[in-house]
Amino acid sequence: MTLPIDSFSSAVLADTGDAGLLTGEGAAGFAIGGKAPALIARPGSHEDAARMLARASEAGLAVVPWGGGTGRRTGYPPERYDVALTTGRLSGAVDFLRDDLTAVVGAGMTISALNDLTAVDGQTAGIDPPHPDRATVGGAIVAERSGPMRVRYGRARDRVMRMRIALADGSTQTYGALVVKNVTGYDMNRLLAGSWGTLALVTELAIRLYKMPERTGALAAGFPSAEAAFAAARKLSAISLSPMWVEALDAGRIAALAEIEGAEGRFDLPGPWCLSAAYGDFEEGLAEQLTRAEKAIIDAGGGNLLRLDAENTGRLGKALADPPNGEFAGEDALEFRASARLDQLPRFAVAGEVAARAGGYRIASAAHAASGIYRCWLAPDEGKTSPGAAWDTFREGCRAGAKPDGGRAVHVRLSAGAAFAEGVHPGADIWGEDALDPPAVDLMRRIKAEYDPAGTFSPGRFIARI
Repeated sequence: MTLPIDSFSSAVLADTGDAGLLTGEGAAGFAIGGKAPALIARPGSHEDAARMLARASEAGLAVVPWGGGTGRRTGYPPERYDVALTTGRLSGAVDFLRDDLTAVVGAGMTISALNDLTAVDGQTAGIDPPHPDRATVGGAIVAERSGPMRVRYGRARDRVMRMRIALADGSTQTYGALVVKNVTGYDMNRLLAGSWGTLALVTELAIRLYKMPERTGALAAGFPSAEAAFAAARKLSAISLSPMWVEALDAGRIAALAEIEGAEGRFDLPGPWCLSAAYGDFEEGLAEQLTRAEKAIIDAGGGNLLRLDAENTGRLGKALADPPNGEFAGEDALEFRASARLDQLPRFAVAGEVAARAGGYRIASAAHAASGIYRCWLAPDEGKTSPGAAWDTFREGCRAGAKPDGGRAVHVRLSAGAAFAEGVHPGADIWGEDALDPPAVDLMRRIKAEYDPAGTFSPGRFIARI
């Protein structure tokens, strides 16, 4: 009797040849939560991808779309995982419309490659997820991996003008157009952005670009506490400036940045909490922005103020987009994320510190301090750790002041490695979905059933194990 996976493999090989399929040891590199696929499908075109999905659907196989793998620690392990469908061969530039500030690219193009494509003409997409050398354009959009520059350019999904997709049954759609005002009905691009590969496979995107600033520079100042640093960030946000990023860092994150070695030297930022803000403009405009920002920071109590030139501003911006390395990136490390209004960030920082102590971890934390997003990374301290205690403490601490009716809704999320799977009770809600209204979850389930009725795409990975 021929197994479904064998039938799928034979059909794909007949359709695409050896280039369309990987087996054996390569599958281990696509593991999620301890589960590895039997096969890795590698479509070389949109049409290849559609045929592969049709074959998988016919065989009843579960498919997980795969970009650069940088978001593999986020979400639940898939309930079923037969095929990883990678966009690695869909990485070319389809069109670069310089005069229209638009790039049309394959979903598998890396962020670094996109930057290389557009920078020659002084343009940027402003997409800055972690690990840009591996993170793909499609992955950044579908997983909504917005980085520090979201305060300047908006969320990653805001950059999408057109999206080409393949559905689980092999049918295809194109949403949007190469003009800014292109939606008269439902904005399907925004529905798919942030869906984490549970609804469709994105194969091609048209990305809106922006002119790069002529000059860039940054400031960094030390503050005695999280409360003081975030208060200064709120004052900066109230000034009519246009920062490229505004980041608040604790002592652990500052120390992790100081360990980054390079030809240009180490980062030596002031603390124990540091507020850093970057600006971009023409030369005179940049000087004015930095002067006004510097005055605001000093008036807010900032000390040991540093000015960074364009080169070091770029270096620091890239380092801030990436998570800390070393033990904070190990399989036993945890990453928590919370988002809300700016005035909630100090409470999140306290919740992170308390959670680290409760679980037996050391902490490094940072925040997009003008966007309301707090992140902390926990590395095991000496002795036994309790990831469940850390997560429960963080979640409850962040939500303690939530008042949705007053605009103080709080959203939390956990990313974790093996330690989470082993140490947290199986029913834990790691997307924070236990705080969602039941009608919202029901709507998500209905959308999933409409787009993917057989549960082919990433079953169980997303909110409420959709």
